Amino acid sequence: MLITKLDVIQNYYVKQKKTSWKDMLSESDYQAAKIIWESLNDSSLTYEEYTDLVNDQIERTSVSKVTVFGDGINNTAVKPTGDYSSWRRYRNKLVNQDHWSDKSVENIEESAFNTLKYLTMDAETGPHKGLVVGNIQSGKTANISALIAMAADNGFNMFIVLSGMIENLRQQNAKRIFNDLQADGQGDNHWNNLENPSIRRGFATDELKLKPDSKEKYLIVSLKNVSRIESLYNWLKRDHNKQKQMKVLFIDDEADQASINTRDVNSDERTSINKWILNIVEDDNFGAMNYVAYTATPFANVLNESGKHTLYPENFISLLEPGENYIGPTQIFGLGDPDYQRGMQDIVNEIPQKESKEIQEAQRDGAAFKAPESMRKAIDWFLIAMAAMRSQDYKKPISMMIHTDFHKQAHSLVEKSVQRYLKELQQKYQEDPKHVLKKFREEYKLGRDELSKETFEKVMTDYSGAVKDYPKWDAVKDELISLLSIPNGEFVHHIKMTDEGENVYGSGIHLCIDNSSFNDLSDEHIRLIYPDGNQLKKCKKAPAFIVIGGNTLSRGLTIEGLVSTFFLRRTNQADTLMQMARWFGYRQGYELMPRIWMDQEAEERYEFLTEMNEDMREKLKEYADTDLTPTQSAPRILQSPSYVNVRITANNKMQESRPTVFNFEGLNHQIILYKNKEKSMETNLENTKTFLEELGEYEANGAHMIWRGVKNQKVKEYLGSYQGVELDKQLASMPHIIEWLSENGENFPNWNVILAGRGKKGVRKASKDEWNVNGKTVDAVRRSKTDKSTDDIIDIHALRSPSDLLADIPDANDAPESVKKSNMGAITRYRRQKGMSNIPQLLIYRIDKNSKADKKSKERRDLNTPYDLIGLNIWLPESERRVANKSVVKYRAVTIKDYDQPLNSGTEVDEETSGEE
Repeated sequence: MLITKLDVIQNYYVKQKKTSWKDMLSESDYQAAKIIWESLNDSSLTYEEYTDLVNDQIERTSVSKVTVFGDGINNTAVKPTGDYSSWRRYRNKLVNQDHWSDKSVENIEESAFNTLKYLTMDAETGPHKGLVVGNIQSGKTANISALIAMAADNGFNMFIVLSGMIENLRQQNAKRIFNDLQADGQGDNHWNNLENPSIRRGFATDELKLKPDSKEKYLIVSLKNVSRIESLYNWLKRDHNKQKQMKVLFIDDEADQASINTRDVNSDERTSINKWILNIVEDDNFGAMNYVAYTATPFANVLNESGKHTLYPENFISLLEPGENYIGPTQIFGLGDPDYQRGMQDIVNEIPQKESKEIQEAQRDGAAFKAPESMRKAIDWFLIAMAAMRSQDYKKPISMMIHTDFHKQAHSLVEKSVQRYLKELQQKYQEDPKHVLKKFREEYKLGRDELSKETFEKVMTDYSGAVKDYPKWDAVKDELISLLSIPNGEFVHHIKMTDEGENVYGSGIHLCIDNSSFNDLSDEHIRLIYPDGNQLKKCKKAPAFIVIGGNTLSRGLTIEGLVSTFFLRRTNQADTLMQMARWFGYRQGYELMPRIWMDQEAEERYEFLTEMNEDMREKLKEYADTDLTPTQSAPRILQSPSYVNVRITANNKMQESRPTVFNFEGLNHQIILYKNKEKSMETNLENTKTFLEELGEYEANGAHMIWRGVKNQKVKEYLGSYQGVELDKQLASMPHIIEWLSENGENFPNWNVILAGRGKKGVRKASKDEWNVNGKTVDAVRRSKTDKSTDDIIDIHALRSPSDLLADIPDANDAPESVKKSNMGAITRYRRQKGMSNIPQLLIYRIDKNSKADKKSKERRDLNTPYDLIGLNIWLPESERRVANKSVVKYRAVTIKDYDQPLNSGTEVDEETSGEE
């Protein structure tokens, strides 16, 4: 094997137990690496080569800025560096056993340490309450283990984790966290895993060793259950002397589930779980108390109630950044960049409305149904992906998830439908193998066209590690033949058990129903139970699972090797929908394989949820930048436009939230819907030409014409003349925007107007009969239409290239990489840094009527319009003036109270007269 200079340097880095690549820039480290290299090779390693390679590693492993905002650092915690510290032992496990990348481990380390600094070790300060916001399936448990390990190294001794509502999941989490902390069983701390401690049984509190010099650390992973939490509290406070020695880190995992007070928050009553958590947290007899809520959907946690005697995160909110290999909402559904605006959305396949209705009616009536075409294709893809992965020697579990309803009756119906199709498929193969294999080959080709390796790498620009391309068809075919040739009884079945109760896994398909009906041990084989390490070693091929279920699949459970999802759940709550998205996560070793089937309504909702999630995260970063605390500015959550009808969370989980006046603050709206009428197209072209020609002198910046200092009145008149589509919710609000501009004209007296073009020709002289502005023009941009377009409406899905938002900033080429990569939040902050935070911007696009669709896209069509289209992007900066009347409500925020601090939670408006809701 060829050994490179980088290999030598990396091996040296590991052997020297370095904690940072920056430490490798010393002269002594260079000399040591040089000696190693020259002992293996004839050539020399120069100092310049060495520093270039190390600096590349520094950049590759550099972590994102950690976002924590709150009331300040509360302790003298230090980052553990000793080889036998709990953190260092766990860190080594992440790198060596779990194979996390250097950058991901650095992110975990920085996030955990910055959260740790906001905790208290002092009983006199009272309980500290915080919130850590992650992403769905993004390594939250690893962050929890990291925080516990660091806290233990810094003197904490009692660790309580509330872990969900399902006992088998609690057991899995308890085992995982304990193994993470124990690492190899050695270290400075001695860990004790206490199972359901209570006064009546288990470990007695008087046996606890809690003095500052003790190495004993106690972990309790409890079910989020009233009797368990009550028993735990009674056990904790049984010995008051011991209680005063307890330095407690209380972690509430999935904190928006069951922990929220859904009783009337203005009454003295509270829901039972919420009450008992508060009883523990607010007991001032503990030596120190820290309550840290973890969730990826924190809407209820910041919207339901505030005040001293609640679980509101008054002390801090921390934002976890997912690892560079995370595939989440933005990677799949995109964020509206037309250069790569769909993300990997082509892996989402539509369930036709007719088939969706058939399934739902059958489930409601309890009637058996034949798997419709979309479900059959989803199962086919599962078999194809499984065969492809097995052909590449993939050894871990491979899964398909079917989530159509939360009723248990529906799960049995779906199981019968899946069994019937698989048995029919095998029978058809036995009768006519060529026909079946031909069908699979065609579906495999379509799947490869949906997501190429090149496309994946364009979306996942920072992905670390090699991405496996699709294997040759012959290799996939051989595995399919092997699968379909398995004897009938072994081809599809439940997980089998030996007489001794040990699970046995075969090479066929394990069909699982995972719901609360199957808790009995005799039936447990029906539920999803993945093989442990020893069982996996016995499997000849990667074991395959089709899991059917409802609420037990919606939160906390990781579906391993998920390559096919058939999703039909009906809910309009944002937090519930997000938690159901088990297809988000890390997909190392099978990055190109996952596919999703859902109906159009669900896809539209997930597109909005992506925007909502990113908006929330950007708002939290803004609060951190401006040194606000959660008691000074309540986090605002973006509300849904009515056409997707998504509610943030259940009404009884956001009781004290109020609509806040948006004032069109920070509005950044691109028009993506257009009337498919010649007159409207022609009118917009003429009005735009007239408007721009009246603006006078322009600046040229590449393919952009820029007019500065355009008066507010001129822009208002132009926007008022624009002919758009009523379905565009922001455009429908144009009269409100214009009225708001009139009332706030002194805040925005001058605009920057940009005509954005494409290509390297830049601003040029217009040819005869070409649309122009006083004889000059830029090449029209190209935007194809989606298959959602109708005879009346053209839908292009995305108009704005985020980089165009920088066109009016001098020297934008010197912007940081995060800005150049079109991160919208970074662009906003960059404009602020450049002194353009009070300058509104109007971007105008002329869209080529002959725009062609990408031939690889199955959802794109040629534009083919009689005239060029005029597209607009309106960006209004943040206004410091708030107007309570005639404003459109776009956010909700909790009413802050009882903290004796200046408030900045947004102006409340009357819901009856507040516009959109």
